[in-house]
Amino acid sequence: MSNPSQVKRPVEADSPLPAEVAVRTDTWLNRARNYPVFSRTWFYYRSLAWSVPVGIIALFSCVIAYLSGVSLADIVAKAIPATLTFTMLHLLGPGLAVLIRQRQLSSRKESVLIVLALLTGALISWGALYGSKYSVKLAVYGDPYHVTKKASEDKAKKSAATETVHSEPKASTASQPDSEESIADPETQKVSEQVIEGLAKGLVVIGVLYLAGGFDLWLYFRQKKRLKEVEQQRELQRAQEARREAELRLSVLVAQVEPHFLFNTLAGVRSAINTEPARAVSIVDHLVDYLRATIPQMRDDGASVQGRLKKQFDAARAYLSLMQARIPRLSFSVYSEVEDAALPPLLLISLVENAIKHGVEPKIGPAHIAITAGRIEQHEQSFLQIRVADDGVGFGGSSSGSGIGLTNIHQRLHSMYGAAASLELKARAEGGVLAVITLPYEP
Repeated sequence: MSNPSQVKRPVEADSPLPAEVAVRTDTWLNRARNYPVFSRTWFYYRSLAWSVPVGIIALFSCVIAYLSGVSLADIVAKAIPATLTFTMLHLLGPGLAVLIRQRQLSSRKESVLIVLALLTGALISWGALYGSKYSVKLAVYGDPYHVTKKASEDKAKKSAATETVHSEPKASTASQPDSEESIADPETQKVSEQVIEGLAKGLVVIGVLYLAGGFDLWLYFRQKKRLKEVEQQRELQRAQEARREAELRLSVLVAQVEPHFLFNTLAGVRSAINTEPARAVSIVDHLVDYLRATIPQMRDDGASVQGRLKKQFDAARAYLSLMQARIPRLSFSVYSEVEDAALPPLLLISLVENAIKHGVEPKIGPAHIAITAGRIEQHEQSFLQIRVADDGVGFGGSSSGSGIGLTNIHQRLHSMYGAAASLELKARAEGGVLAVITLPYEP
């Protein structure tokens, strides 16, 4: 049994999300949703998305407070540090969750600790929020006891001023500005208090809806469920592809050693024993070489969906040597500019068999098959190109280039490489068909 710590997780902590899960947006506000929730990259973009709008709101609120009568010194000394404190504390819970996710714990343990981290950050944030709000009010308006005492003194002064107006009419004009200033000051304080209260309530609402981590936690569990579904779909797809690959290998192996192939080969040996014993021996030797080159390759390919170019060239050379012993009018050449490279199994031998069956055998007279492989550069990327050319009857013969073997090659290239690989069939000017396989070069 494998060690649980060595089991590969569906998505690495800081890797971009699969296309099936990501939001696929590049805007700064939603860019965090292209990464796993509580990853470091997610936290960076989420902090940016929070800090910018809150900074704008805080700046606007400070301007309103200043215009409402709050002194600039009080704003700089209290409101701005309080806003920064709110920001840092509201990011505390998600930041702790990021540290937990970096530990690569089991799914259940990670979920429990992330919930606890968000609750801890939320509690600290709310406590700091109310404490900071009270500190700002205390700095702007003073201690409530002194405010009440000051209000009583102002009321006493106002009463004394009223009595002075009745006893000394001429002095009323001189005392009027002081009275108006005394009346206007509480109004200014009331408006300022409303502004501060509005700012605090706004921060509370934002904290409830978003910053405490509740929305992030919902996204986290939703994302985990979606990633699990995507991983299951991919596992099913890989299993289906592996099954198709195994079925294809089995069908090709059966086709290569099916009775009519062996019967035709043995019939050629029998007919040559009496008249051309040397040719009969050559056919048997090439048949043995072909089976030695093909059967081990089939067994190796059973453990991997990726084969090697060199092995397939050896098998093709052995097959063409056998066919040349059976059909003396056949000649061939095999040349590769690449020493070795990755190549899906049985692609080359399928093209060679197709050329023999549909190009060489129906033709009357000499026939030639040329196999070449090389490396080309396209769009700043290296590709392996394999060419199988024959001078047989071409598309005018028994094959239209859409047989089962060619269809299988198309499907396998598409499933493994997508649009990066292709199979092309072209009619040659001198007669015959040119088959070209192009796929990414993997040394």
